[in-house]
Amino acid sequence: MSIVKMKFASVVTDHDHLDQMLTASSSTGLLHPELAINIINEDNNGKVITEENNYSDYLNSLKNLAHSIGLEIKDQEHYTKEYTKDEIEDFIKEFSKDIELSSCGEDVMLTEDDRIALDKLGECDFEALHSCHYIHFDFGRLPLDSQKKLSYSGNQYVETCILHSNAQYNWVVVATSNTFYGEVRRLLNSLFFEEIKIPNIDVNKVISEYKDRLEDIYAYCSYNDNLYHLYDYVTIMDDKDYTLSGFIPAAKEEEYRSAFKDLPVEVKVSDPSERPDLKVPTLLKNNKFFEPFEMFVEMYSLPDYNDFDPTVFLGLTYCILFGIMFGDLGQGLLLFLGGTFFYDIKKKKARLFGIVGRIGIFAMIFGFLFGSVFGNEEVLVPVHQALFHTEHKLIEVMDSSATMTLLLGAVSIGMCLILISMALNIYKHFKHKNWGELLFSTSGVAGFVFYSYVVYAAANIMILGGDPLKAPLIIIFVGIPFLCFMFKEPLTCAIEHKPVKPKEGWGGYILQAIFEMIATILEYVSNTMSFLRVGGFILSHAGMMLVVMTLVEMTGSAGIVVFIFGNLFVMALEGLIVGIQTLRLEYYEMFSRYYDGGGKKYTALASVK
Repeated sequence: MSIVKMKFASVVTDHDHLDQMLTASSSTGLLHPELAINIINEDNNGKVITEENNYSDYLNSLKNLAHSIGLEIKDQEHYTKEYTKDEIEDFIKEFSKDIELSSCGEDVMLTEDDRIALDKLGECDFEALHSCHYIHFDFGRLPLDSQKKLSYSGNQYVETCILHSNAQYNWVVVATSNTFYGEVRRLLNSLFFEEIKIPNIDVNKVISEYKDRLEDIYAYCSYNDNLYHLYDYVTIMDDKDYTLSGFIPAAKEEEYRSAFKDLPVEVKVSDPSERPDLKVPTLLKNNKFFEPFEMFVEMYSLPDYNDFDPTVFLGLTYCILFGIMFGDLGQGLLLFLGGTFFYDIKKKKARLFGIVGRIGIFAMIFGFLFGSVFGNEEVLVPVHQALFHTEHKLIEVMDSSATMTLLLGAVSIGMCLILISMALNIYKHFKHKNWGELLFSTSGVAGFVFYSYVVYAAANIMILGGDPLKAPLIIIFVGIPFLCFMFKEPLTCAIEHKPVKPKEGWGGYILQAIFEMIATILEYVSNTMSFLRVGGFILSHAGMMLVVMTLVEMTGSAGIVVFIFGNLFVMALEGLIVGIQTLRLEYYEMFSRYYDGGGKKYTALASVK
């Protein structure tokens, strides 16, 4: 439940073993590489690799050539031999030449029947057909009636061979001498003959001849293209040492070192603090329950490496708030089962399903406390009476007398969460020794003192009937915090031994501070009142299910259908709305007080294949 500790690792080798070193490093899946331009500085006088990558162009050429003959190249992890650039270029030229010969010169849309007939014609060898100097061949289709008329025409200068037939046409090859071709052609046109150009060579023959070599060369080029992309992370030191640098998880250091045991390389590992010029990447590590909630943290922004991971707090509060607003034992069970099932079959790639499964558990818990099962508010009454010794249910959501209690309870939960958020903010600034923000900000110690007093005063007046609004208390817990808010900048400068006088002068500063104080008060109020939506959605969910249950009673025998589709509709609509509103509370009312984000995602070097 933290940010994974990192170490800065550098692997050094010579030019002859560079590719082997890159392959070994990428195969570990552990290194988050740093670009060479980020490593180079005035102290090391490093250089970047400037070799031109021709393999990307080779890959594009091979893909285009394969596509032109309808061949899909399959990615292969291994190649059978190494090729020089001259060999690759000669193959591309040779392949291109043969493909040009196979082209008929026109873009023709061939049907499946056309292809069947063309394949049979190919058995005669296309090159042989084109090499005949005294006989002219035509290929195409004739209507069935025209085929009969051709046989009755008595033209002795034409021979036809039927290659394929369907219910409307015959596909034929027509042979005639060059001398009588004009006469035969006029006869064919009168019989509605539709010509299809005969290719110069057989495409299938080209594919069978080149396929294996094409895929092998493609695999070799793909491997080298991937290597060239990794050259961006290699720094040349002293014109001879080729260095790959980046960050690895500290716990995986020995595993990373072992990848190079058979290579002439030097592996250097140090603490990230020794490279303050580089931003350390962030890799989150949480237990199985909270792991899916990392998605919400990443959506907002990953924490900086030196900050703390808010996933557990976010996951716990999200589950609680959603469970309160979507309290239904039956519907929560469906969310749990559905989310867990799809999360497992998707091999944990669809983290949203994992979140749905977990919030389903809390929807079940609060659904039990509210006594609601698929909108039925009576089925759990005997259970509550036995367990809690109450006359009816533990919490009567639909009772008008409970409305104010639910709304006040929601605001109270919000106040507690805001105070916890402030405490996390204080911890964060204490960790970084940022004393100004820690002591004087609206979410620091001054803000915590002020807001705690407001919570205490509200509870004292509404519950105990006391009078906490006394002058000494107001001066200590309201006046002093407000002065801290107003003079935060000068007080921070005084602590840091900087000039105290504001740049705009005291008059301008105080005027600006007054307006900021008004905005601060409104912010406290709006943040607190935002949690009213928690109570509002409790009532909204119960109200929608009341409508469903009323319709069930009104529809008689069709009630079961209304019951099923009504529950599914409420689950989809209410679940989506509550999920979004809960996330809004997390981001705007809590994250805004204690969380900055700004981290860089840990991305391991891709494996070279």
